[in-house]
Amino acid sequence: MRIIVAGSGEVGYSIAKELAERYDVTVIEVDEGKANEMDKLNVEVIRGNAANVQILRKAGIDRADMFIAVTGNDEVNLLSALAAKKLGVRTVIARVGNPEYADRPVIRNHPIGYDVLVCPELVLASDFAKLVTIPGSIEFAELEDIMLVEMVVKETSPVAGKRIAEVGFPKNVIVAAIHRGDKIIVPRGDATIEPGDKLAVFGKVEGIQAIRNLIGEQVVRNVVIVGAGTVGIYTAKLLEKANLHIKLIERDEKTAEKALKVLRRTKVIIGDGTDMNLMMEEEVGKADVIIATTDSDEKNLLVALLGKSLGAKKAFVRVDKKEYAPLFEKVGVDAALSPRKSTYLEVMKILRMMKIRAVGEIKEGIVVIEIESGIDRKRVASIKLPENTIIAAVKRDGEIEVVKGDTVIHRGDLLYVLTTWENVDEVEKRLRA
Repeated sequence: MRIIVAGSGEVGYSIAKELAERYDVTVIEVDEGKANEMDKLNVEVIRGNAANVQILRKAGIDRADMFIAVTGNDEVNLLSALAAKKLGVRTVIARVGNPEYADRPVIRNHPIGYDVLVCPELVLASDFAKLVTIPGSIEFAELEDIMLVEMVVKETSPVAGKRIAEVGFPKNVIVAAIHRGDKIIVPRGDATIEPGDKLAVFGKVEGIQAIRNLIGEQVVRNVVIVGAGTVGIYTAKLLEKANLHIKLIERDEKTAEKALKVLRRTKVIIGDGTDMNLMMEEEVGKADVIIATTDSDEKNLLVALLGKSLGAKKAFVRVDKKEYAPLFEKVGVDAALSPRKSTYLEVMKILRMMKIRAVGEIKEGIVVIEIESGIDRKRVASIKLPENTIIAAVKRDGEIEVVKGDTVIHRGDLLYVLTTWENVDEVEKRLRA
């Protein structure tokens, strides 16, 4: 497969590096410094503007199977992707930062011709809203009416110290994995849940909602958002539908006025989210969740730590530098989400759809894939799979069922499998056999 990537920023570099291991990759980059960095990878580098048809032809657009536009310029992404489609590329993906170009996080089969249009800002806002409305969750993936949610077990949690079989999870929910320190454990029923564990819980949406009481999480009522940019406003709009008490703090008066025009049930406050007096006056300490969505990673960290020091129960932050995310989570941030990661995941999903469809990722490297079974009339417990791999659910006749060890798999079933990226090929080999 021949793939052309336009742009070699953080997203473009990560995509090219990943794809170059298996595919013929060409990168178009106008910045000489970034182009020189790309020269270190096993890719062909074309220096120039991706919106220039001559540059596209020089990159071999007439032989490309996929075109991925992830430059830092929306117009270049849209124009180059449209040109690529017109020139015969089968699959075209474009990233846009301005929500005026996309009214929802991910648009598939766009009427203009894009196969996938991704707005990372809206994806990020949607992710924040889901973390708030699923108490206890710190990360998740979705597929139809099934969810994979990661939840933290506190020392005071009713499940701490219990074996999984003793907890009494709903029948349509399973603990697919336990993240304990740096280890990922695929547990059996006799596995003990320890304080500090992060449980990857897989199941029907209604079942996931029901386990809140089992985990010991309180319902979220009060939310404070700092930063009224695209992410902050869209997060507030989504949370307004959940009937929550929402405060939005923004230091720029004009930006705050813009937020007032589009929000109906959110209290908009003009002020600095790092001002302790303001935060105390607005009773941020009583918030169930504080969300920092400014354009500054450092300020978002300060806002989160200040909010938690005042008594806010949880803190979620936007982080643009991916290397900051694990650091932020180590010093007290409950979840650090990156808008760039969403673009990367969408590209990887599209690539896997030819044989295996990746439907979500939870934490780095742990993926949920959908694969058609070549196995017939075998119990799940008897199927040999790679390490850290579990068949979590099966779709048959339009219905999705969370599997148990005695569930029988038939040829043609759609299987939802939790595994690592490096195991994907081996999983395909074994389940299609």
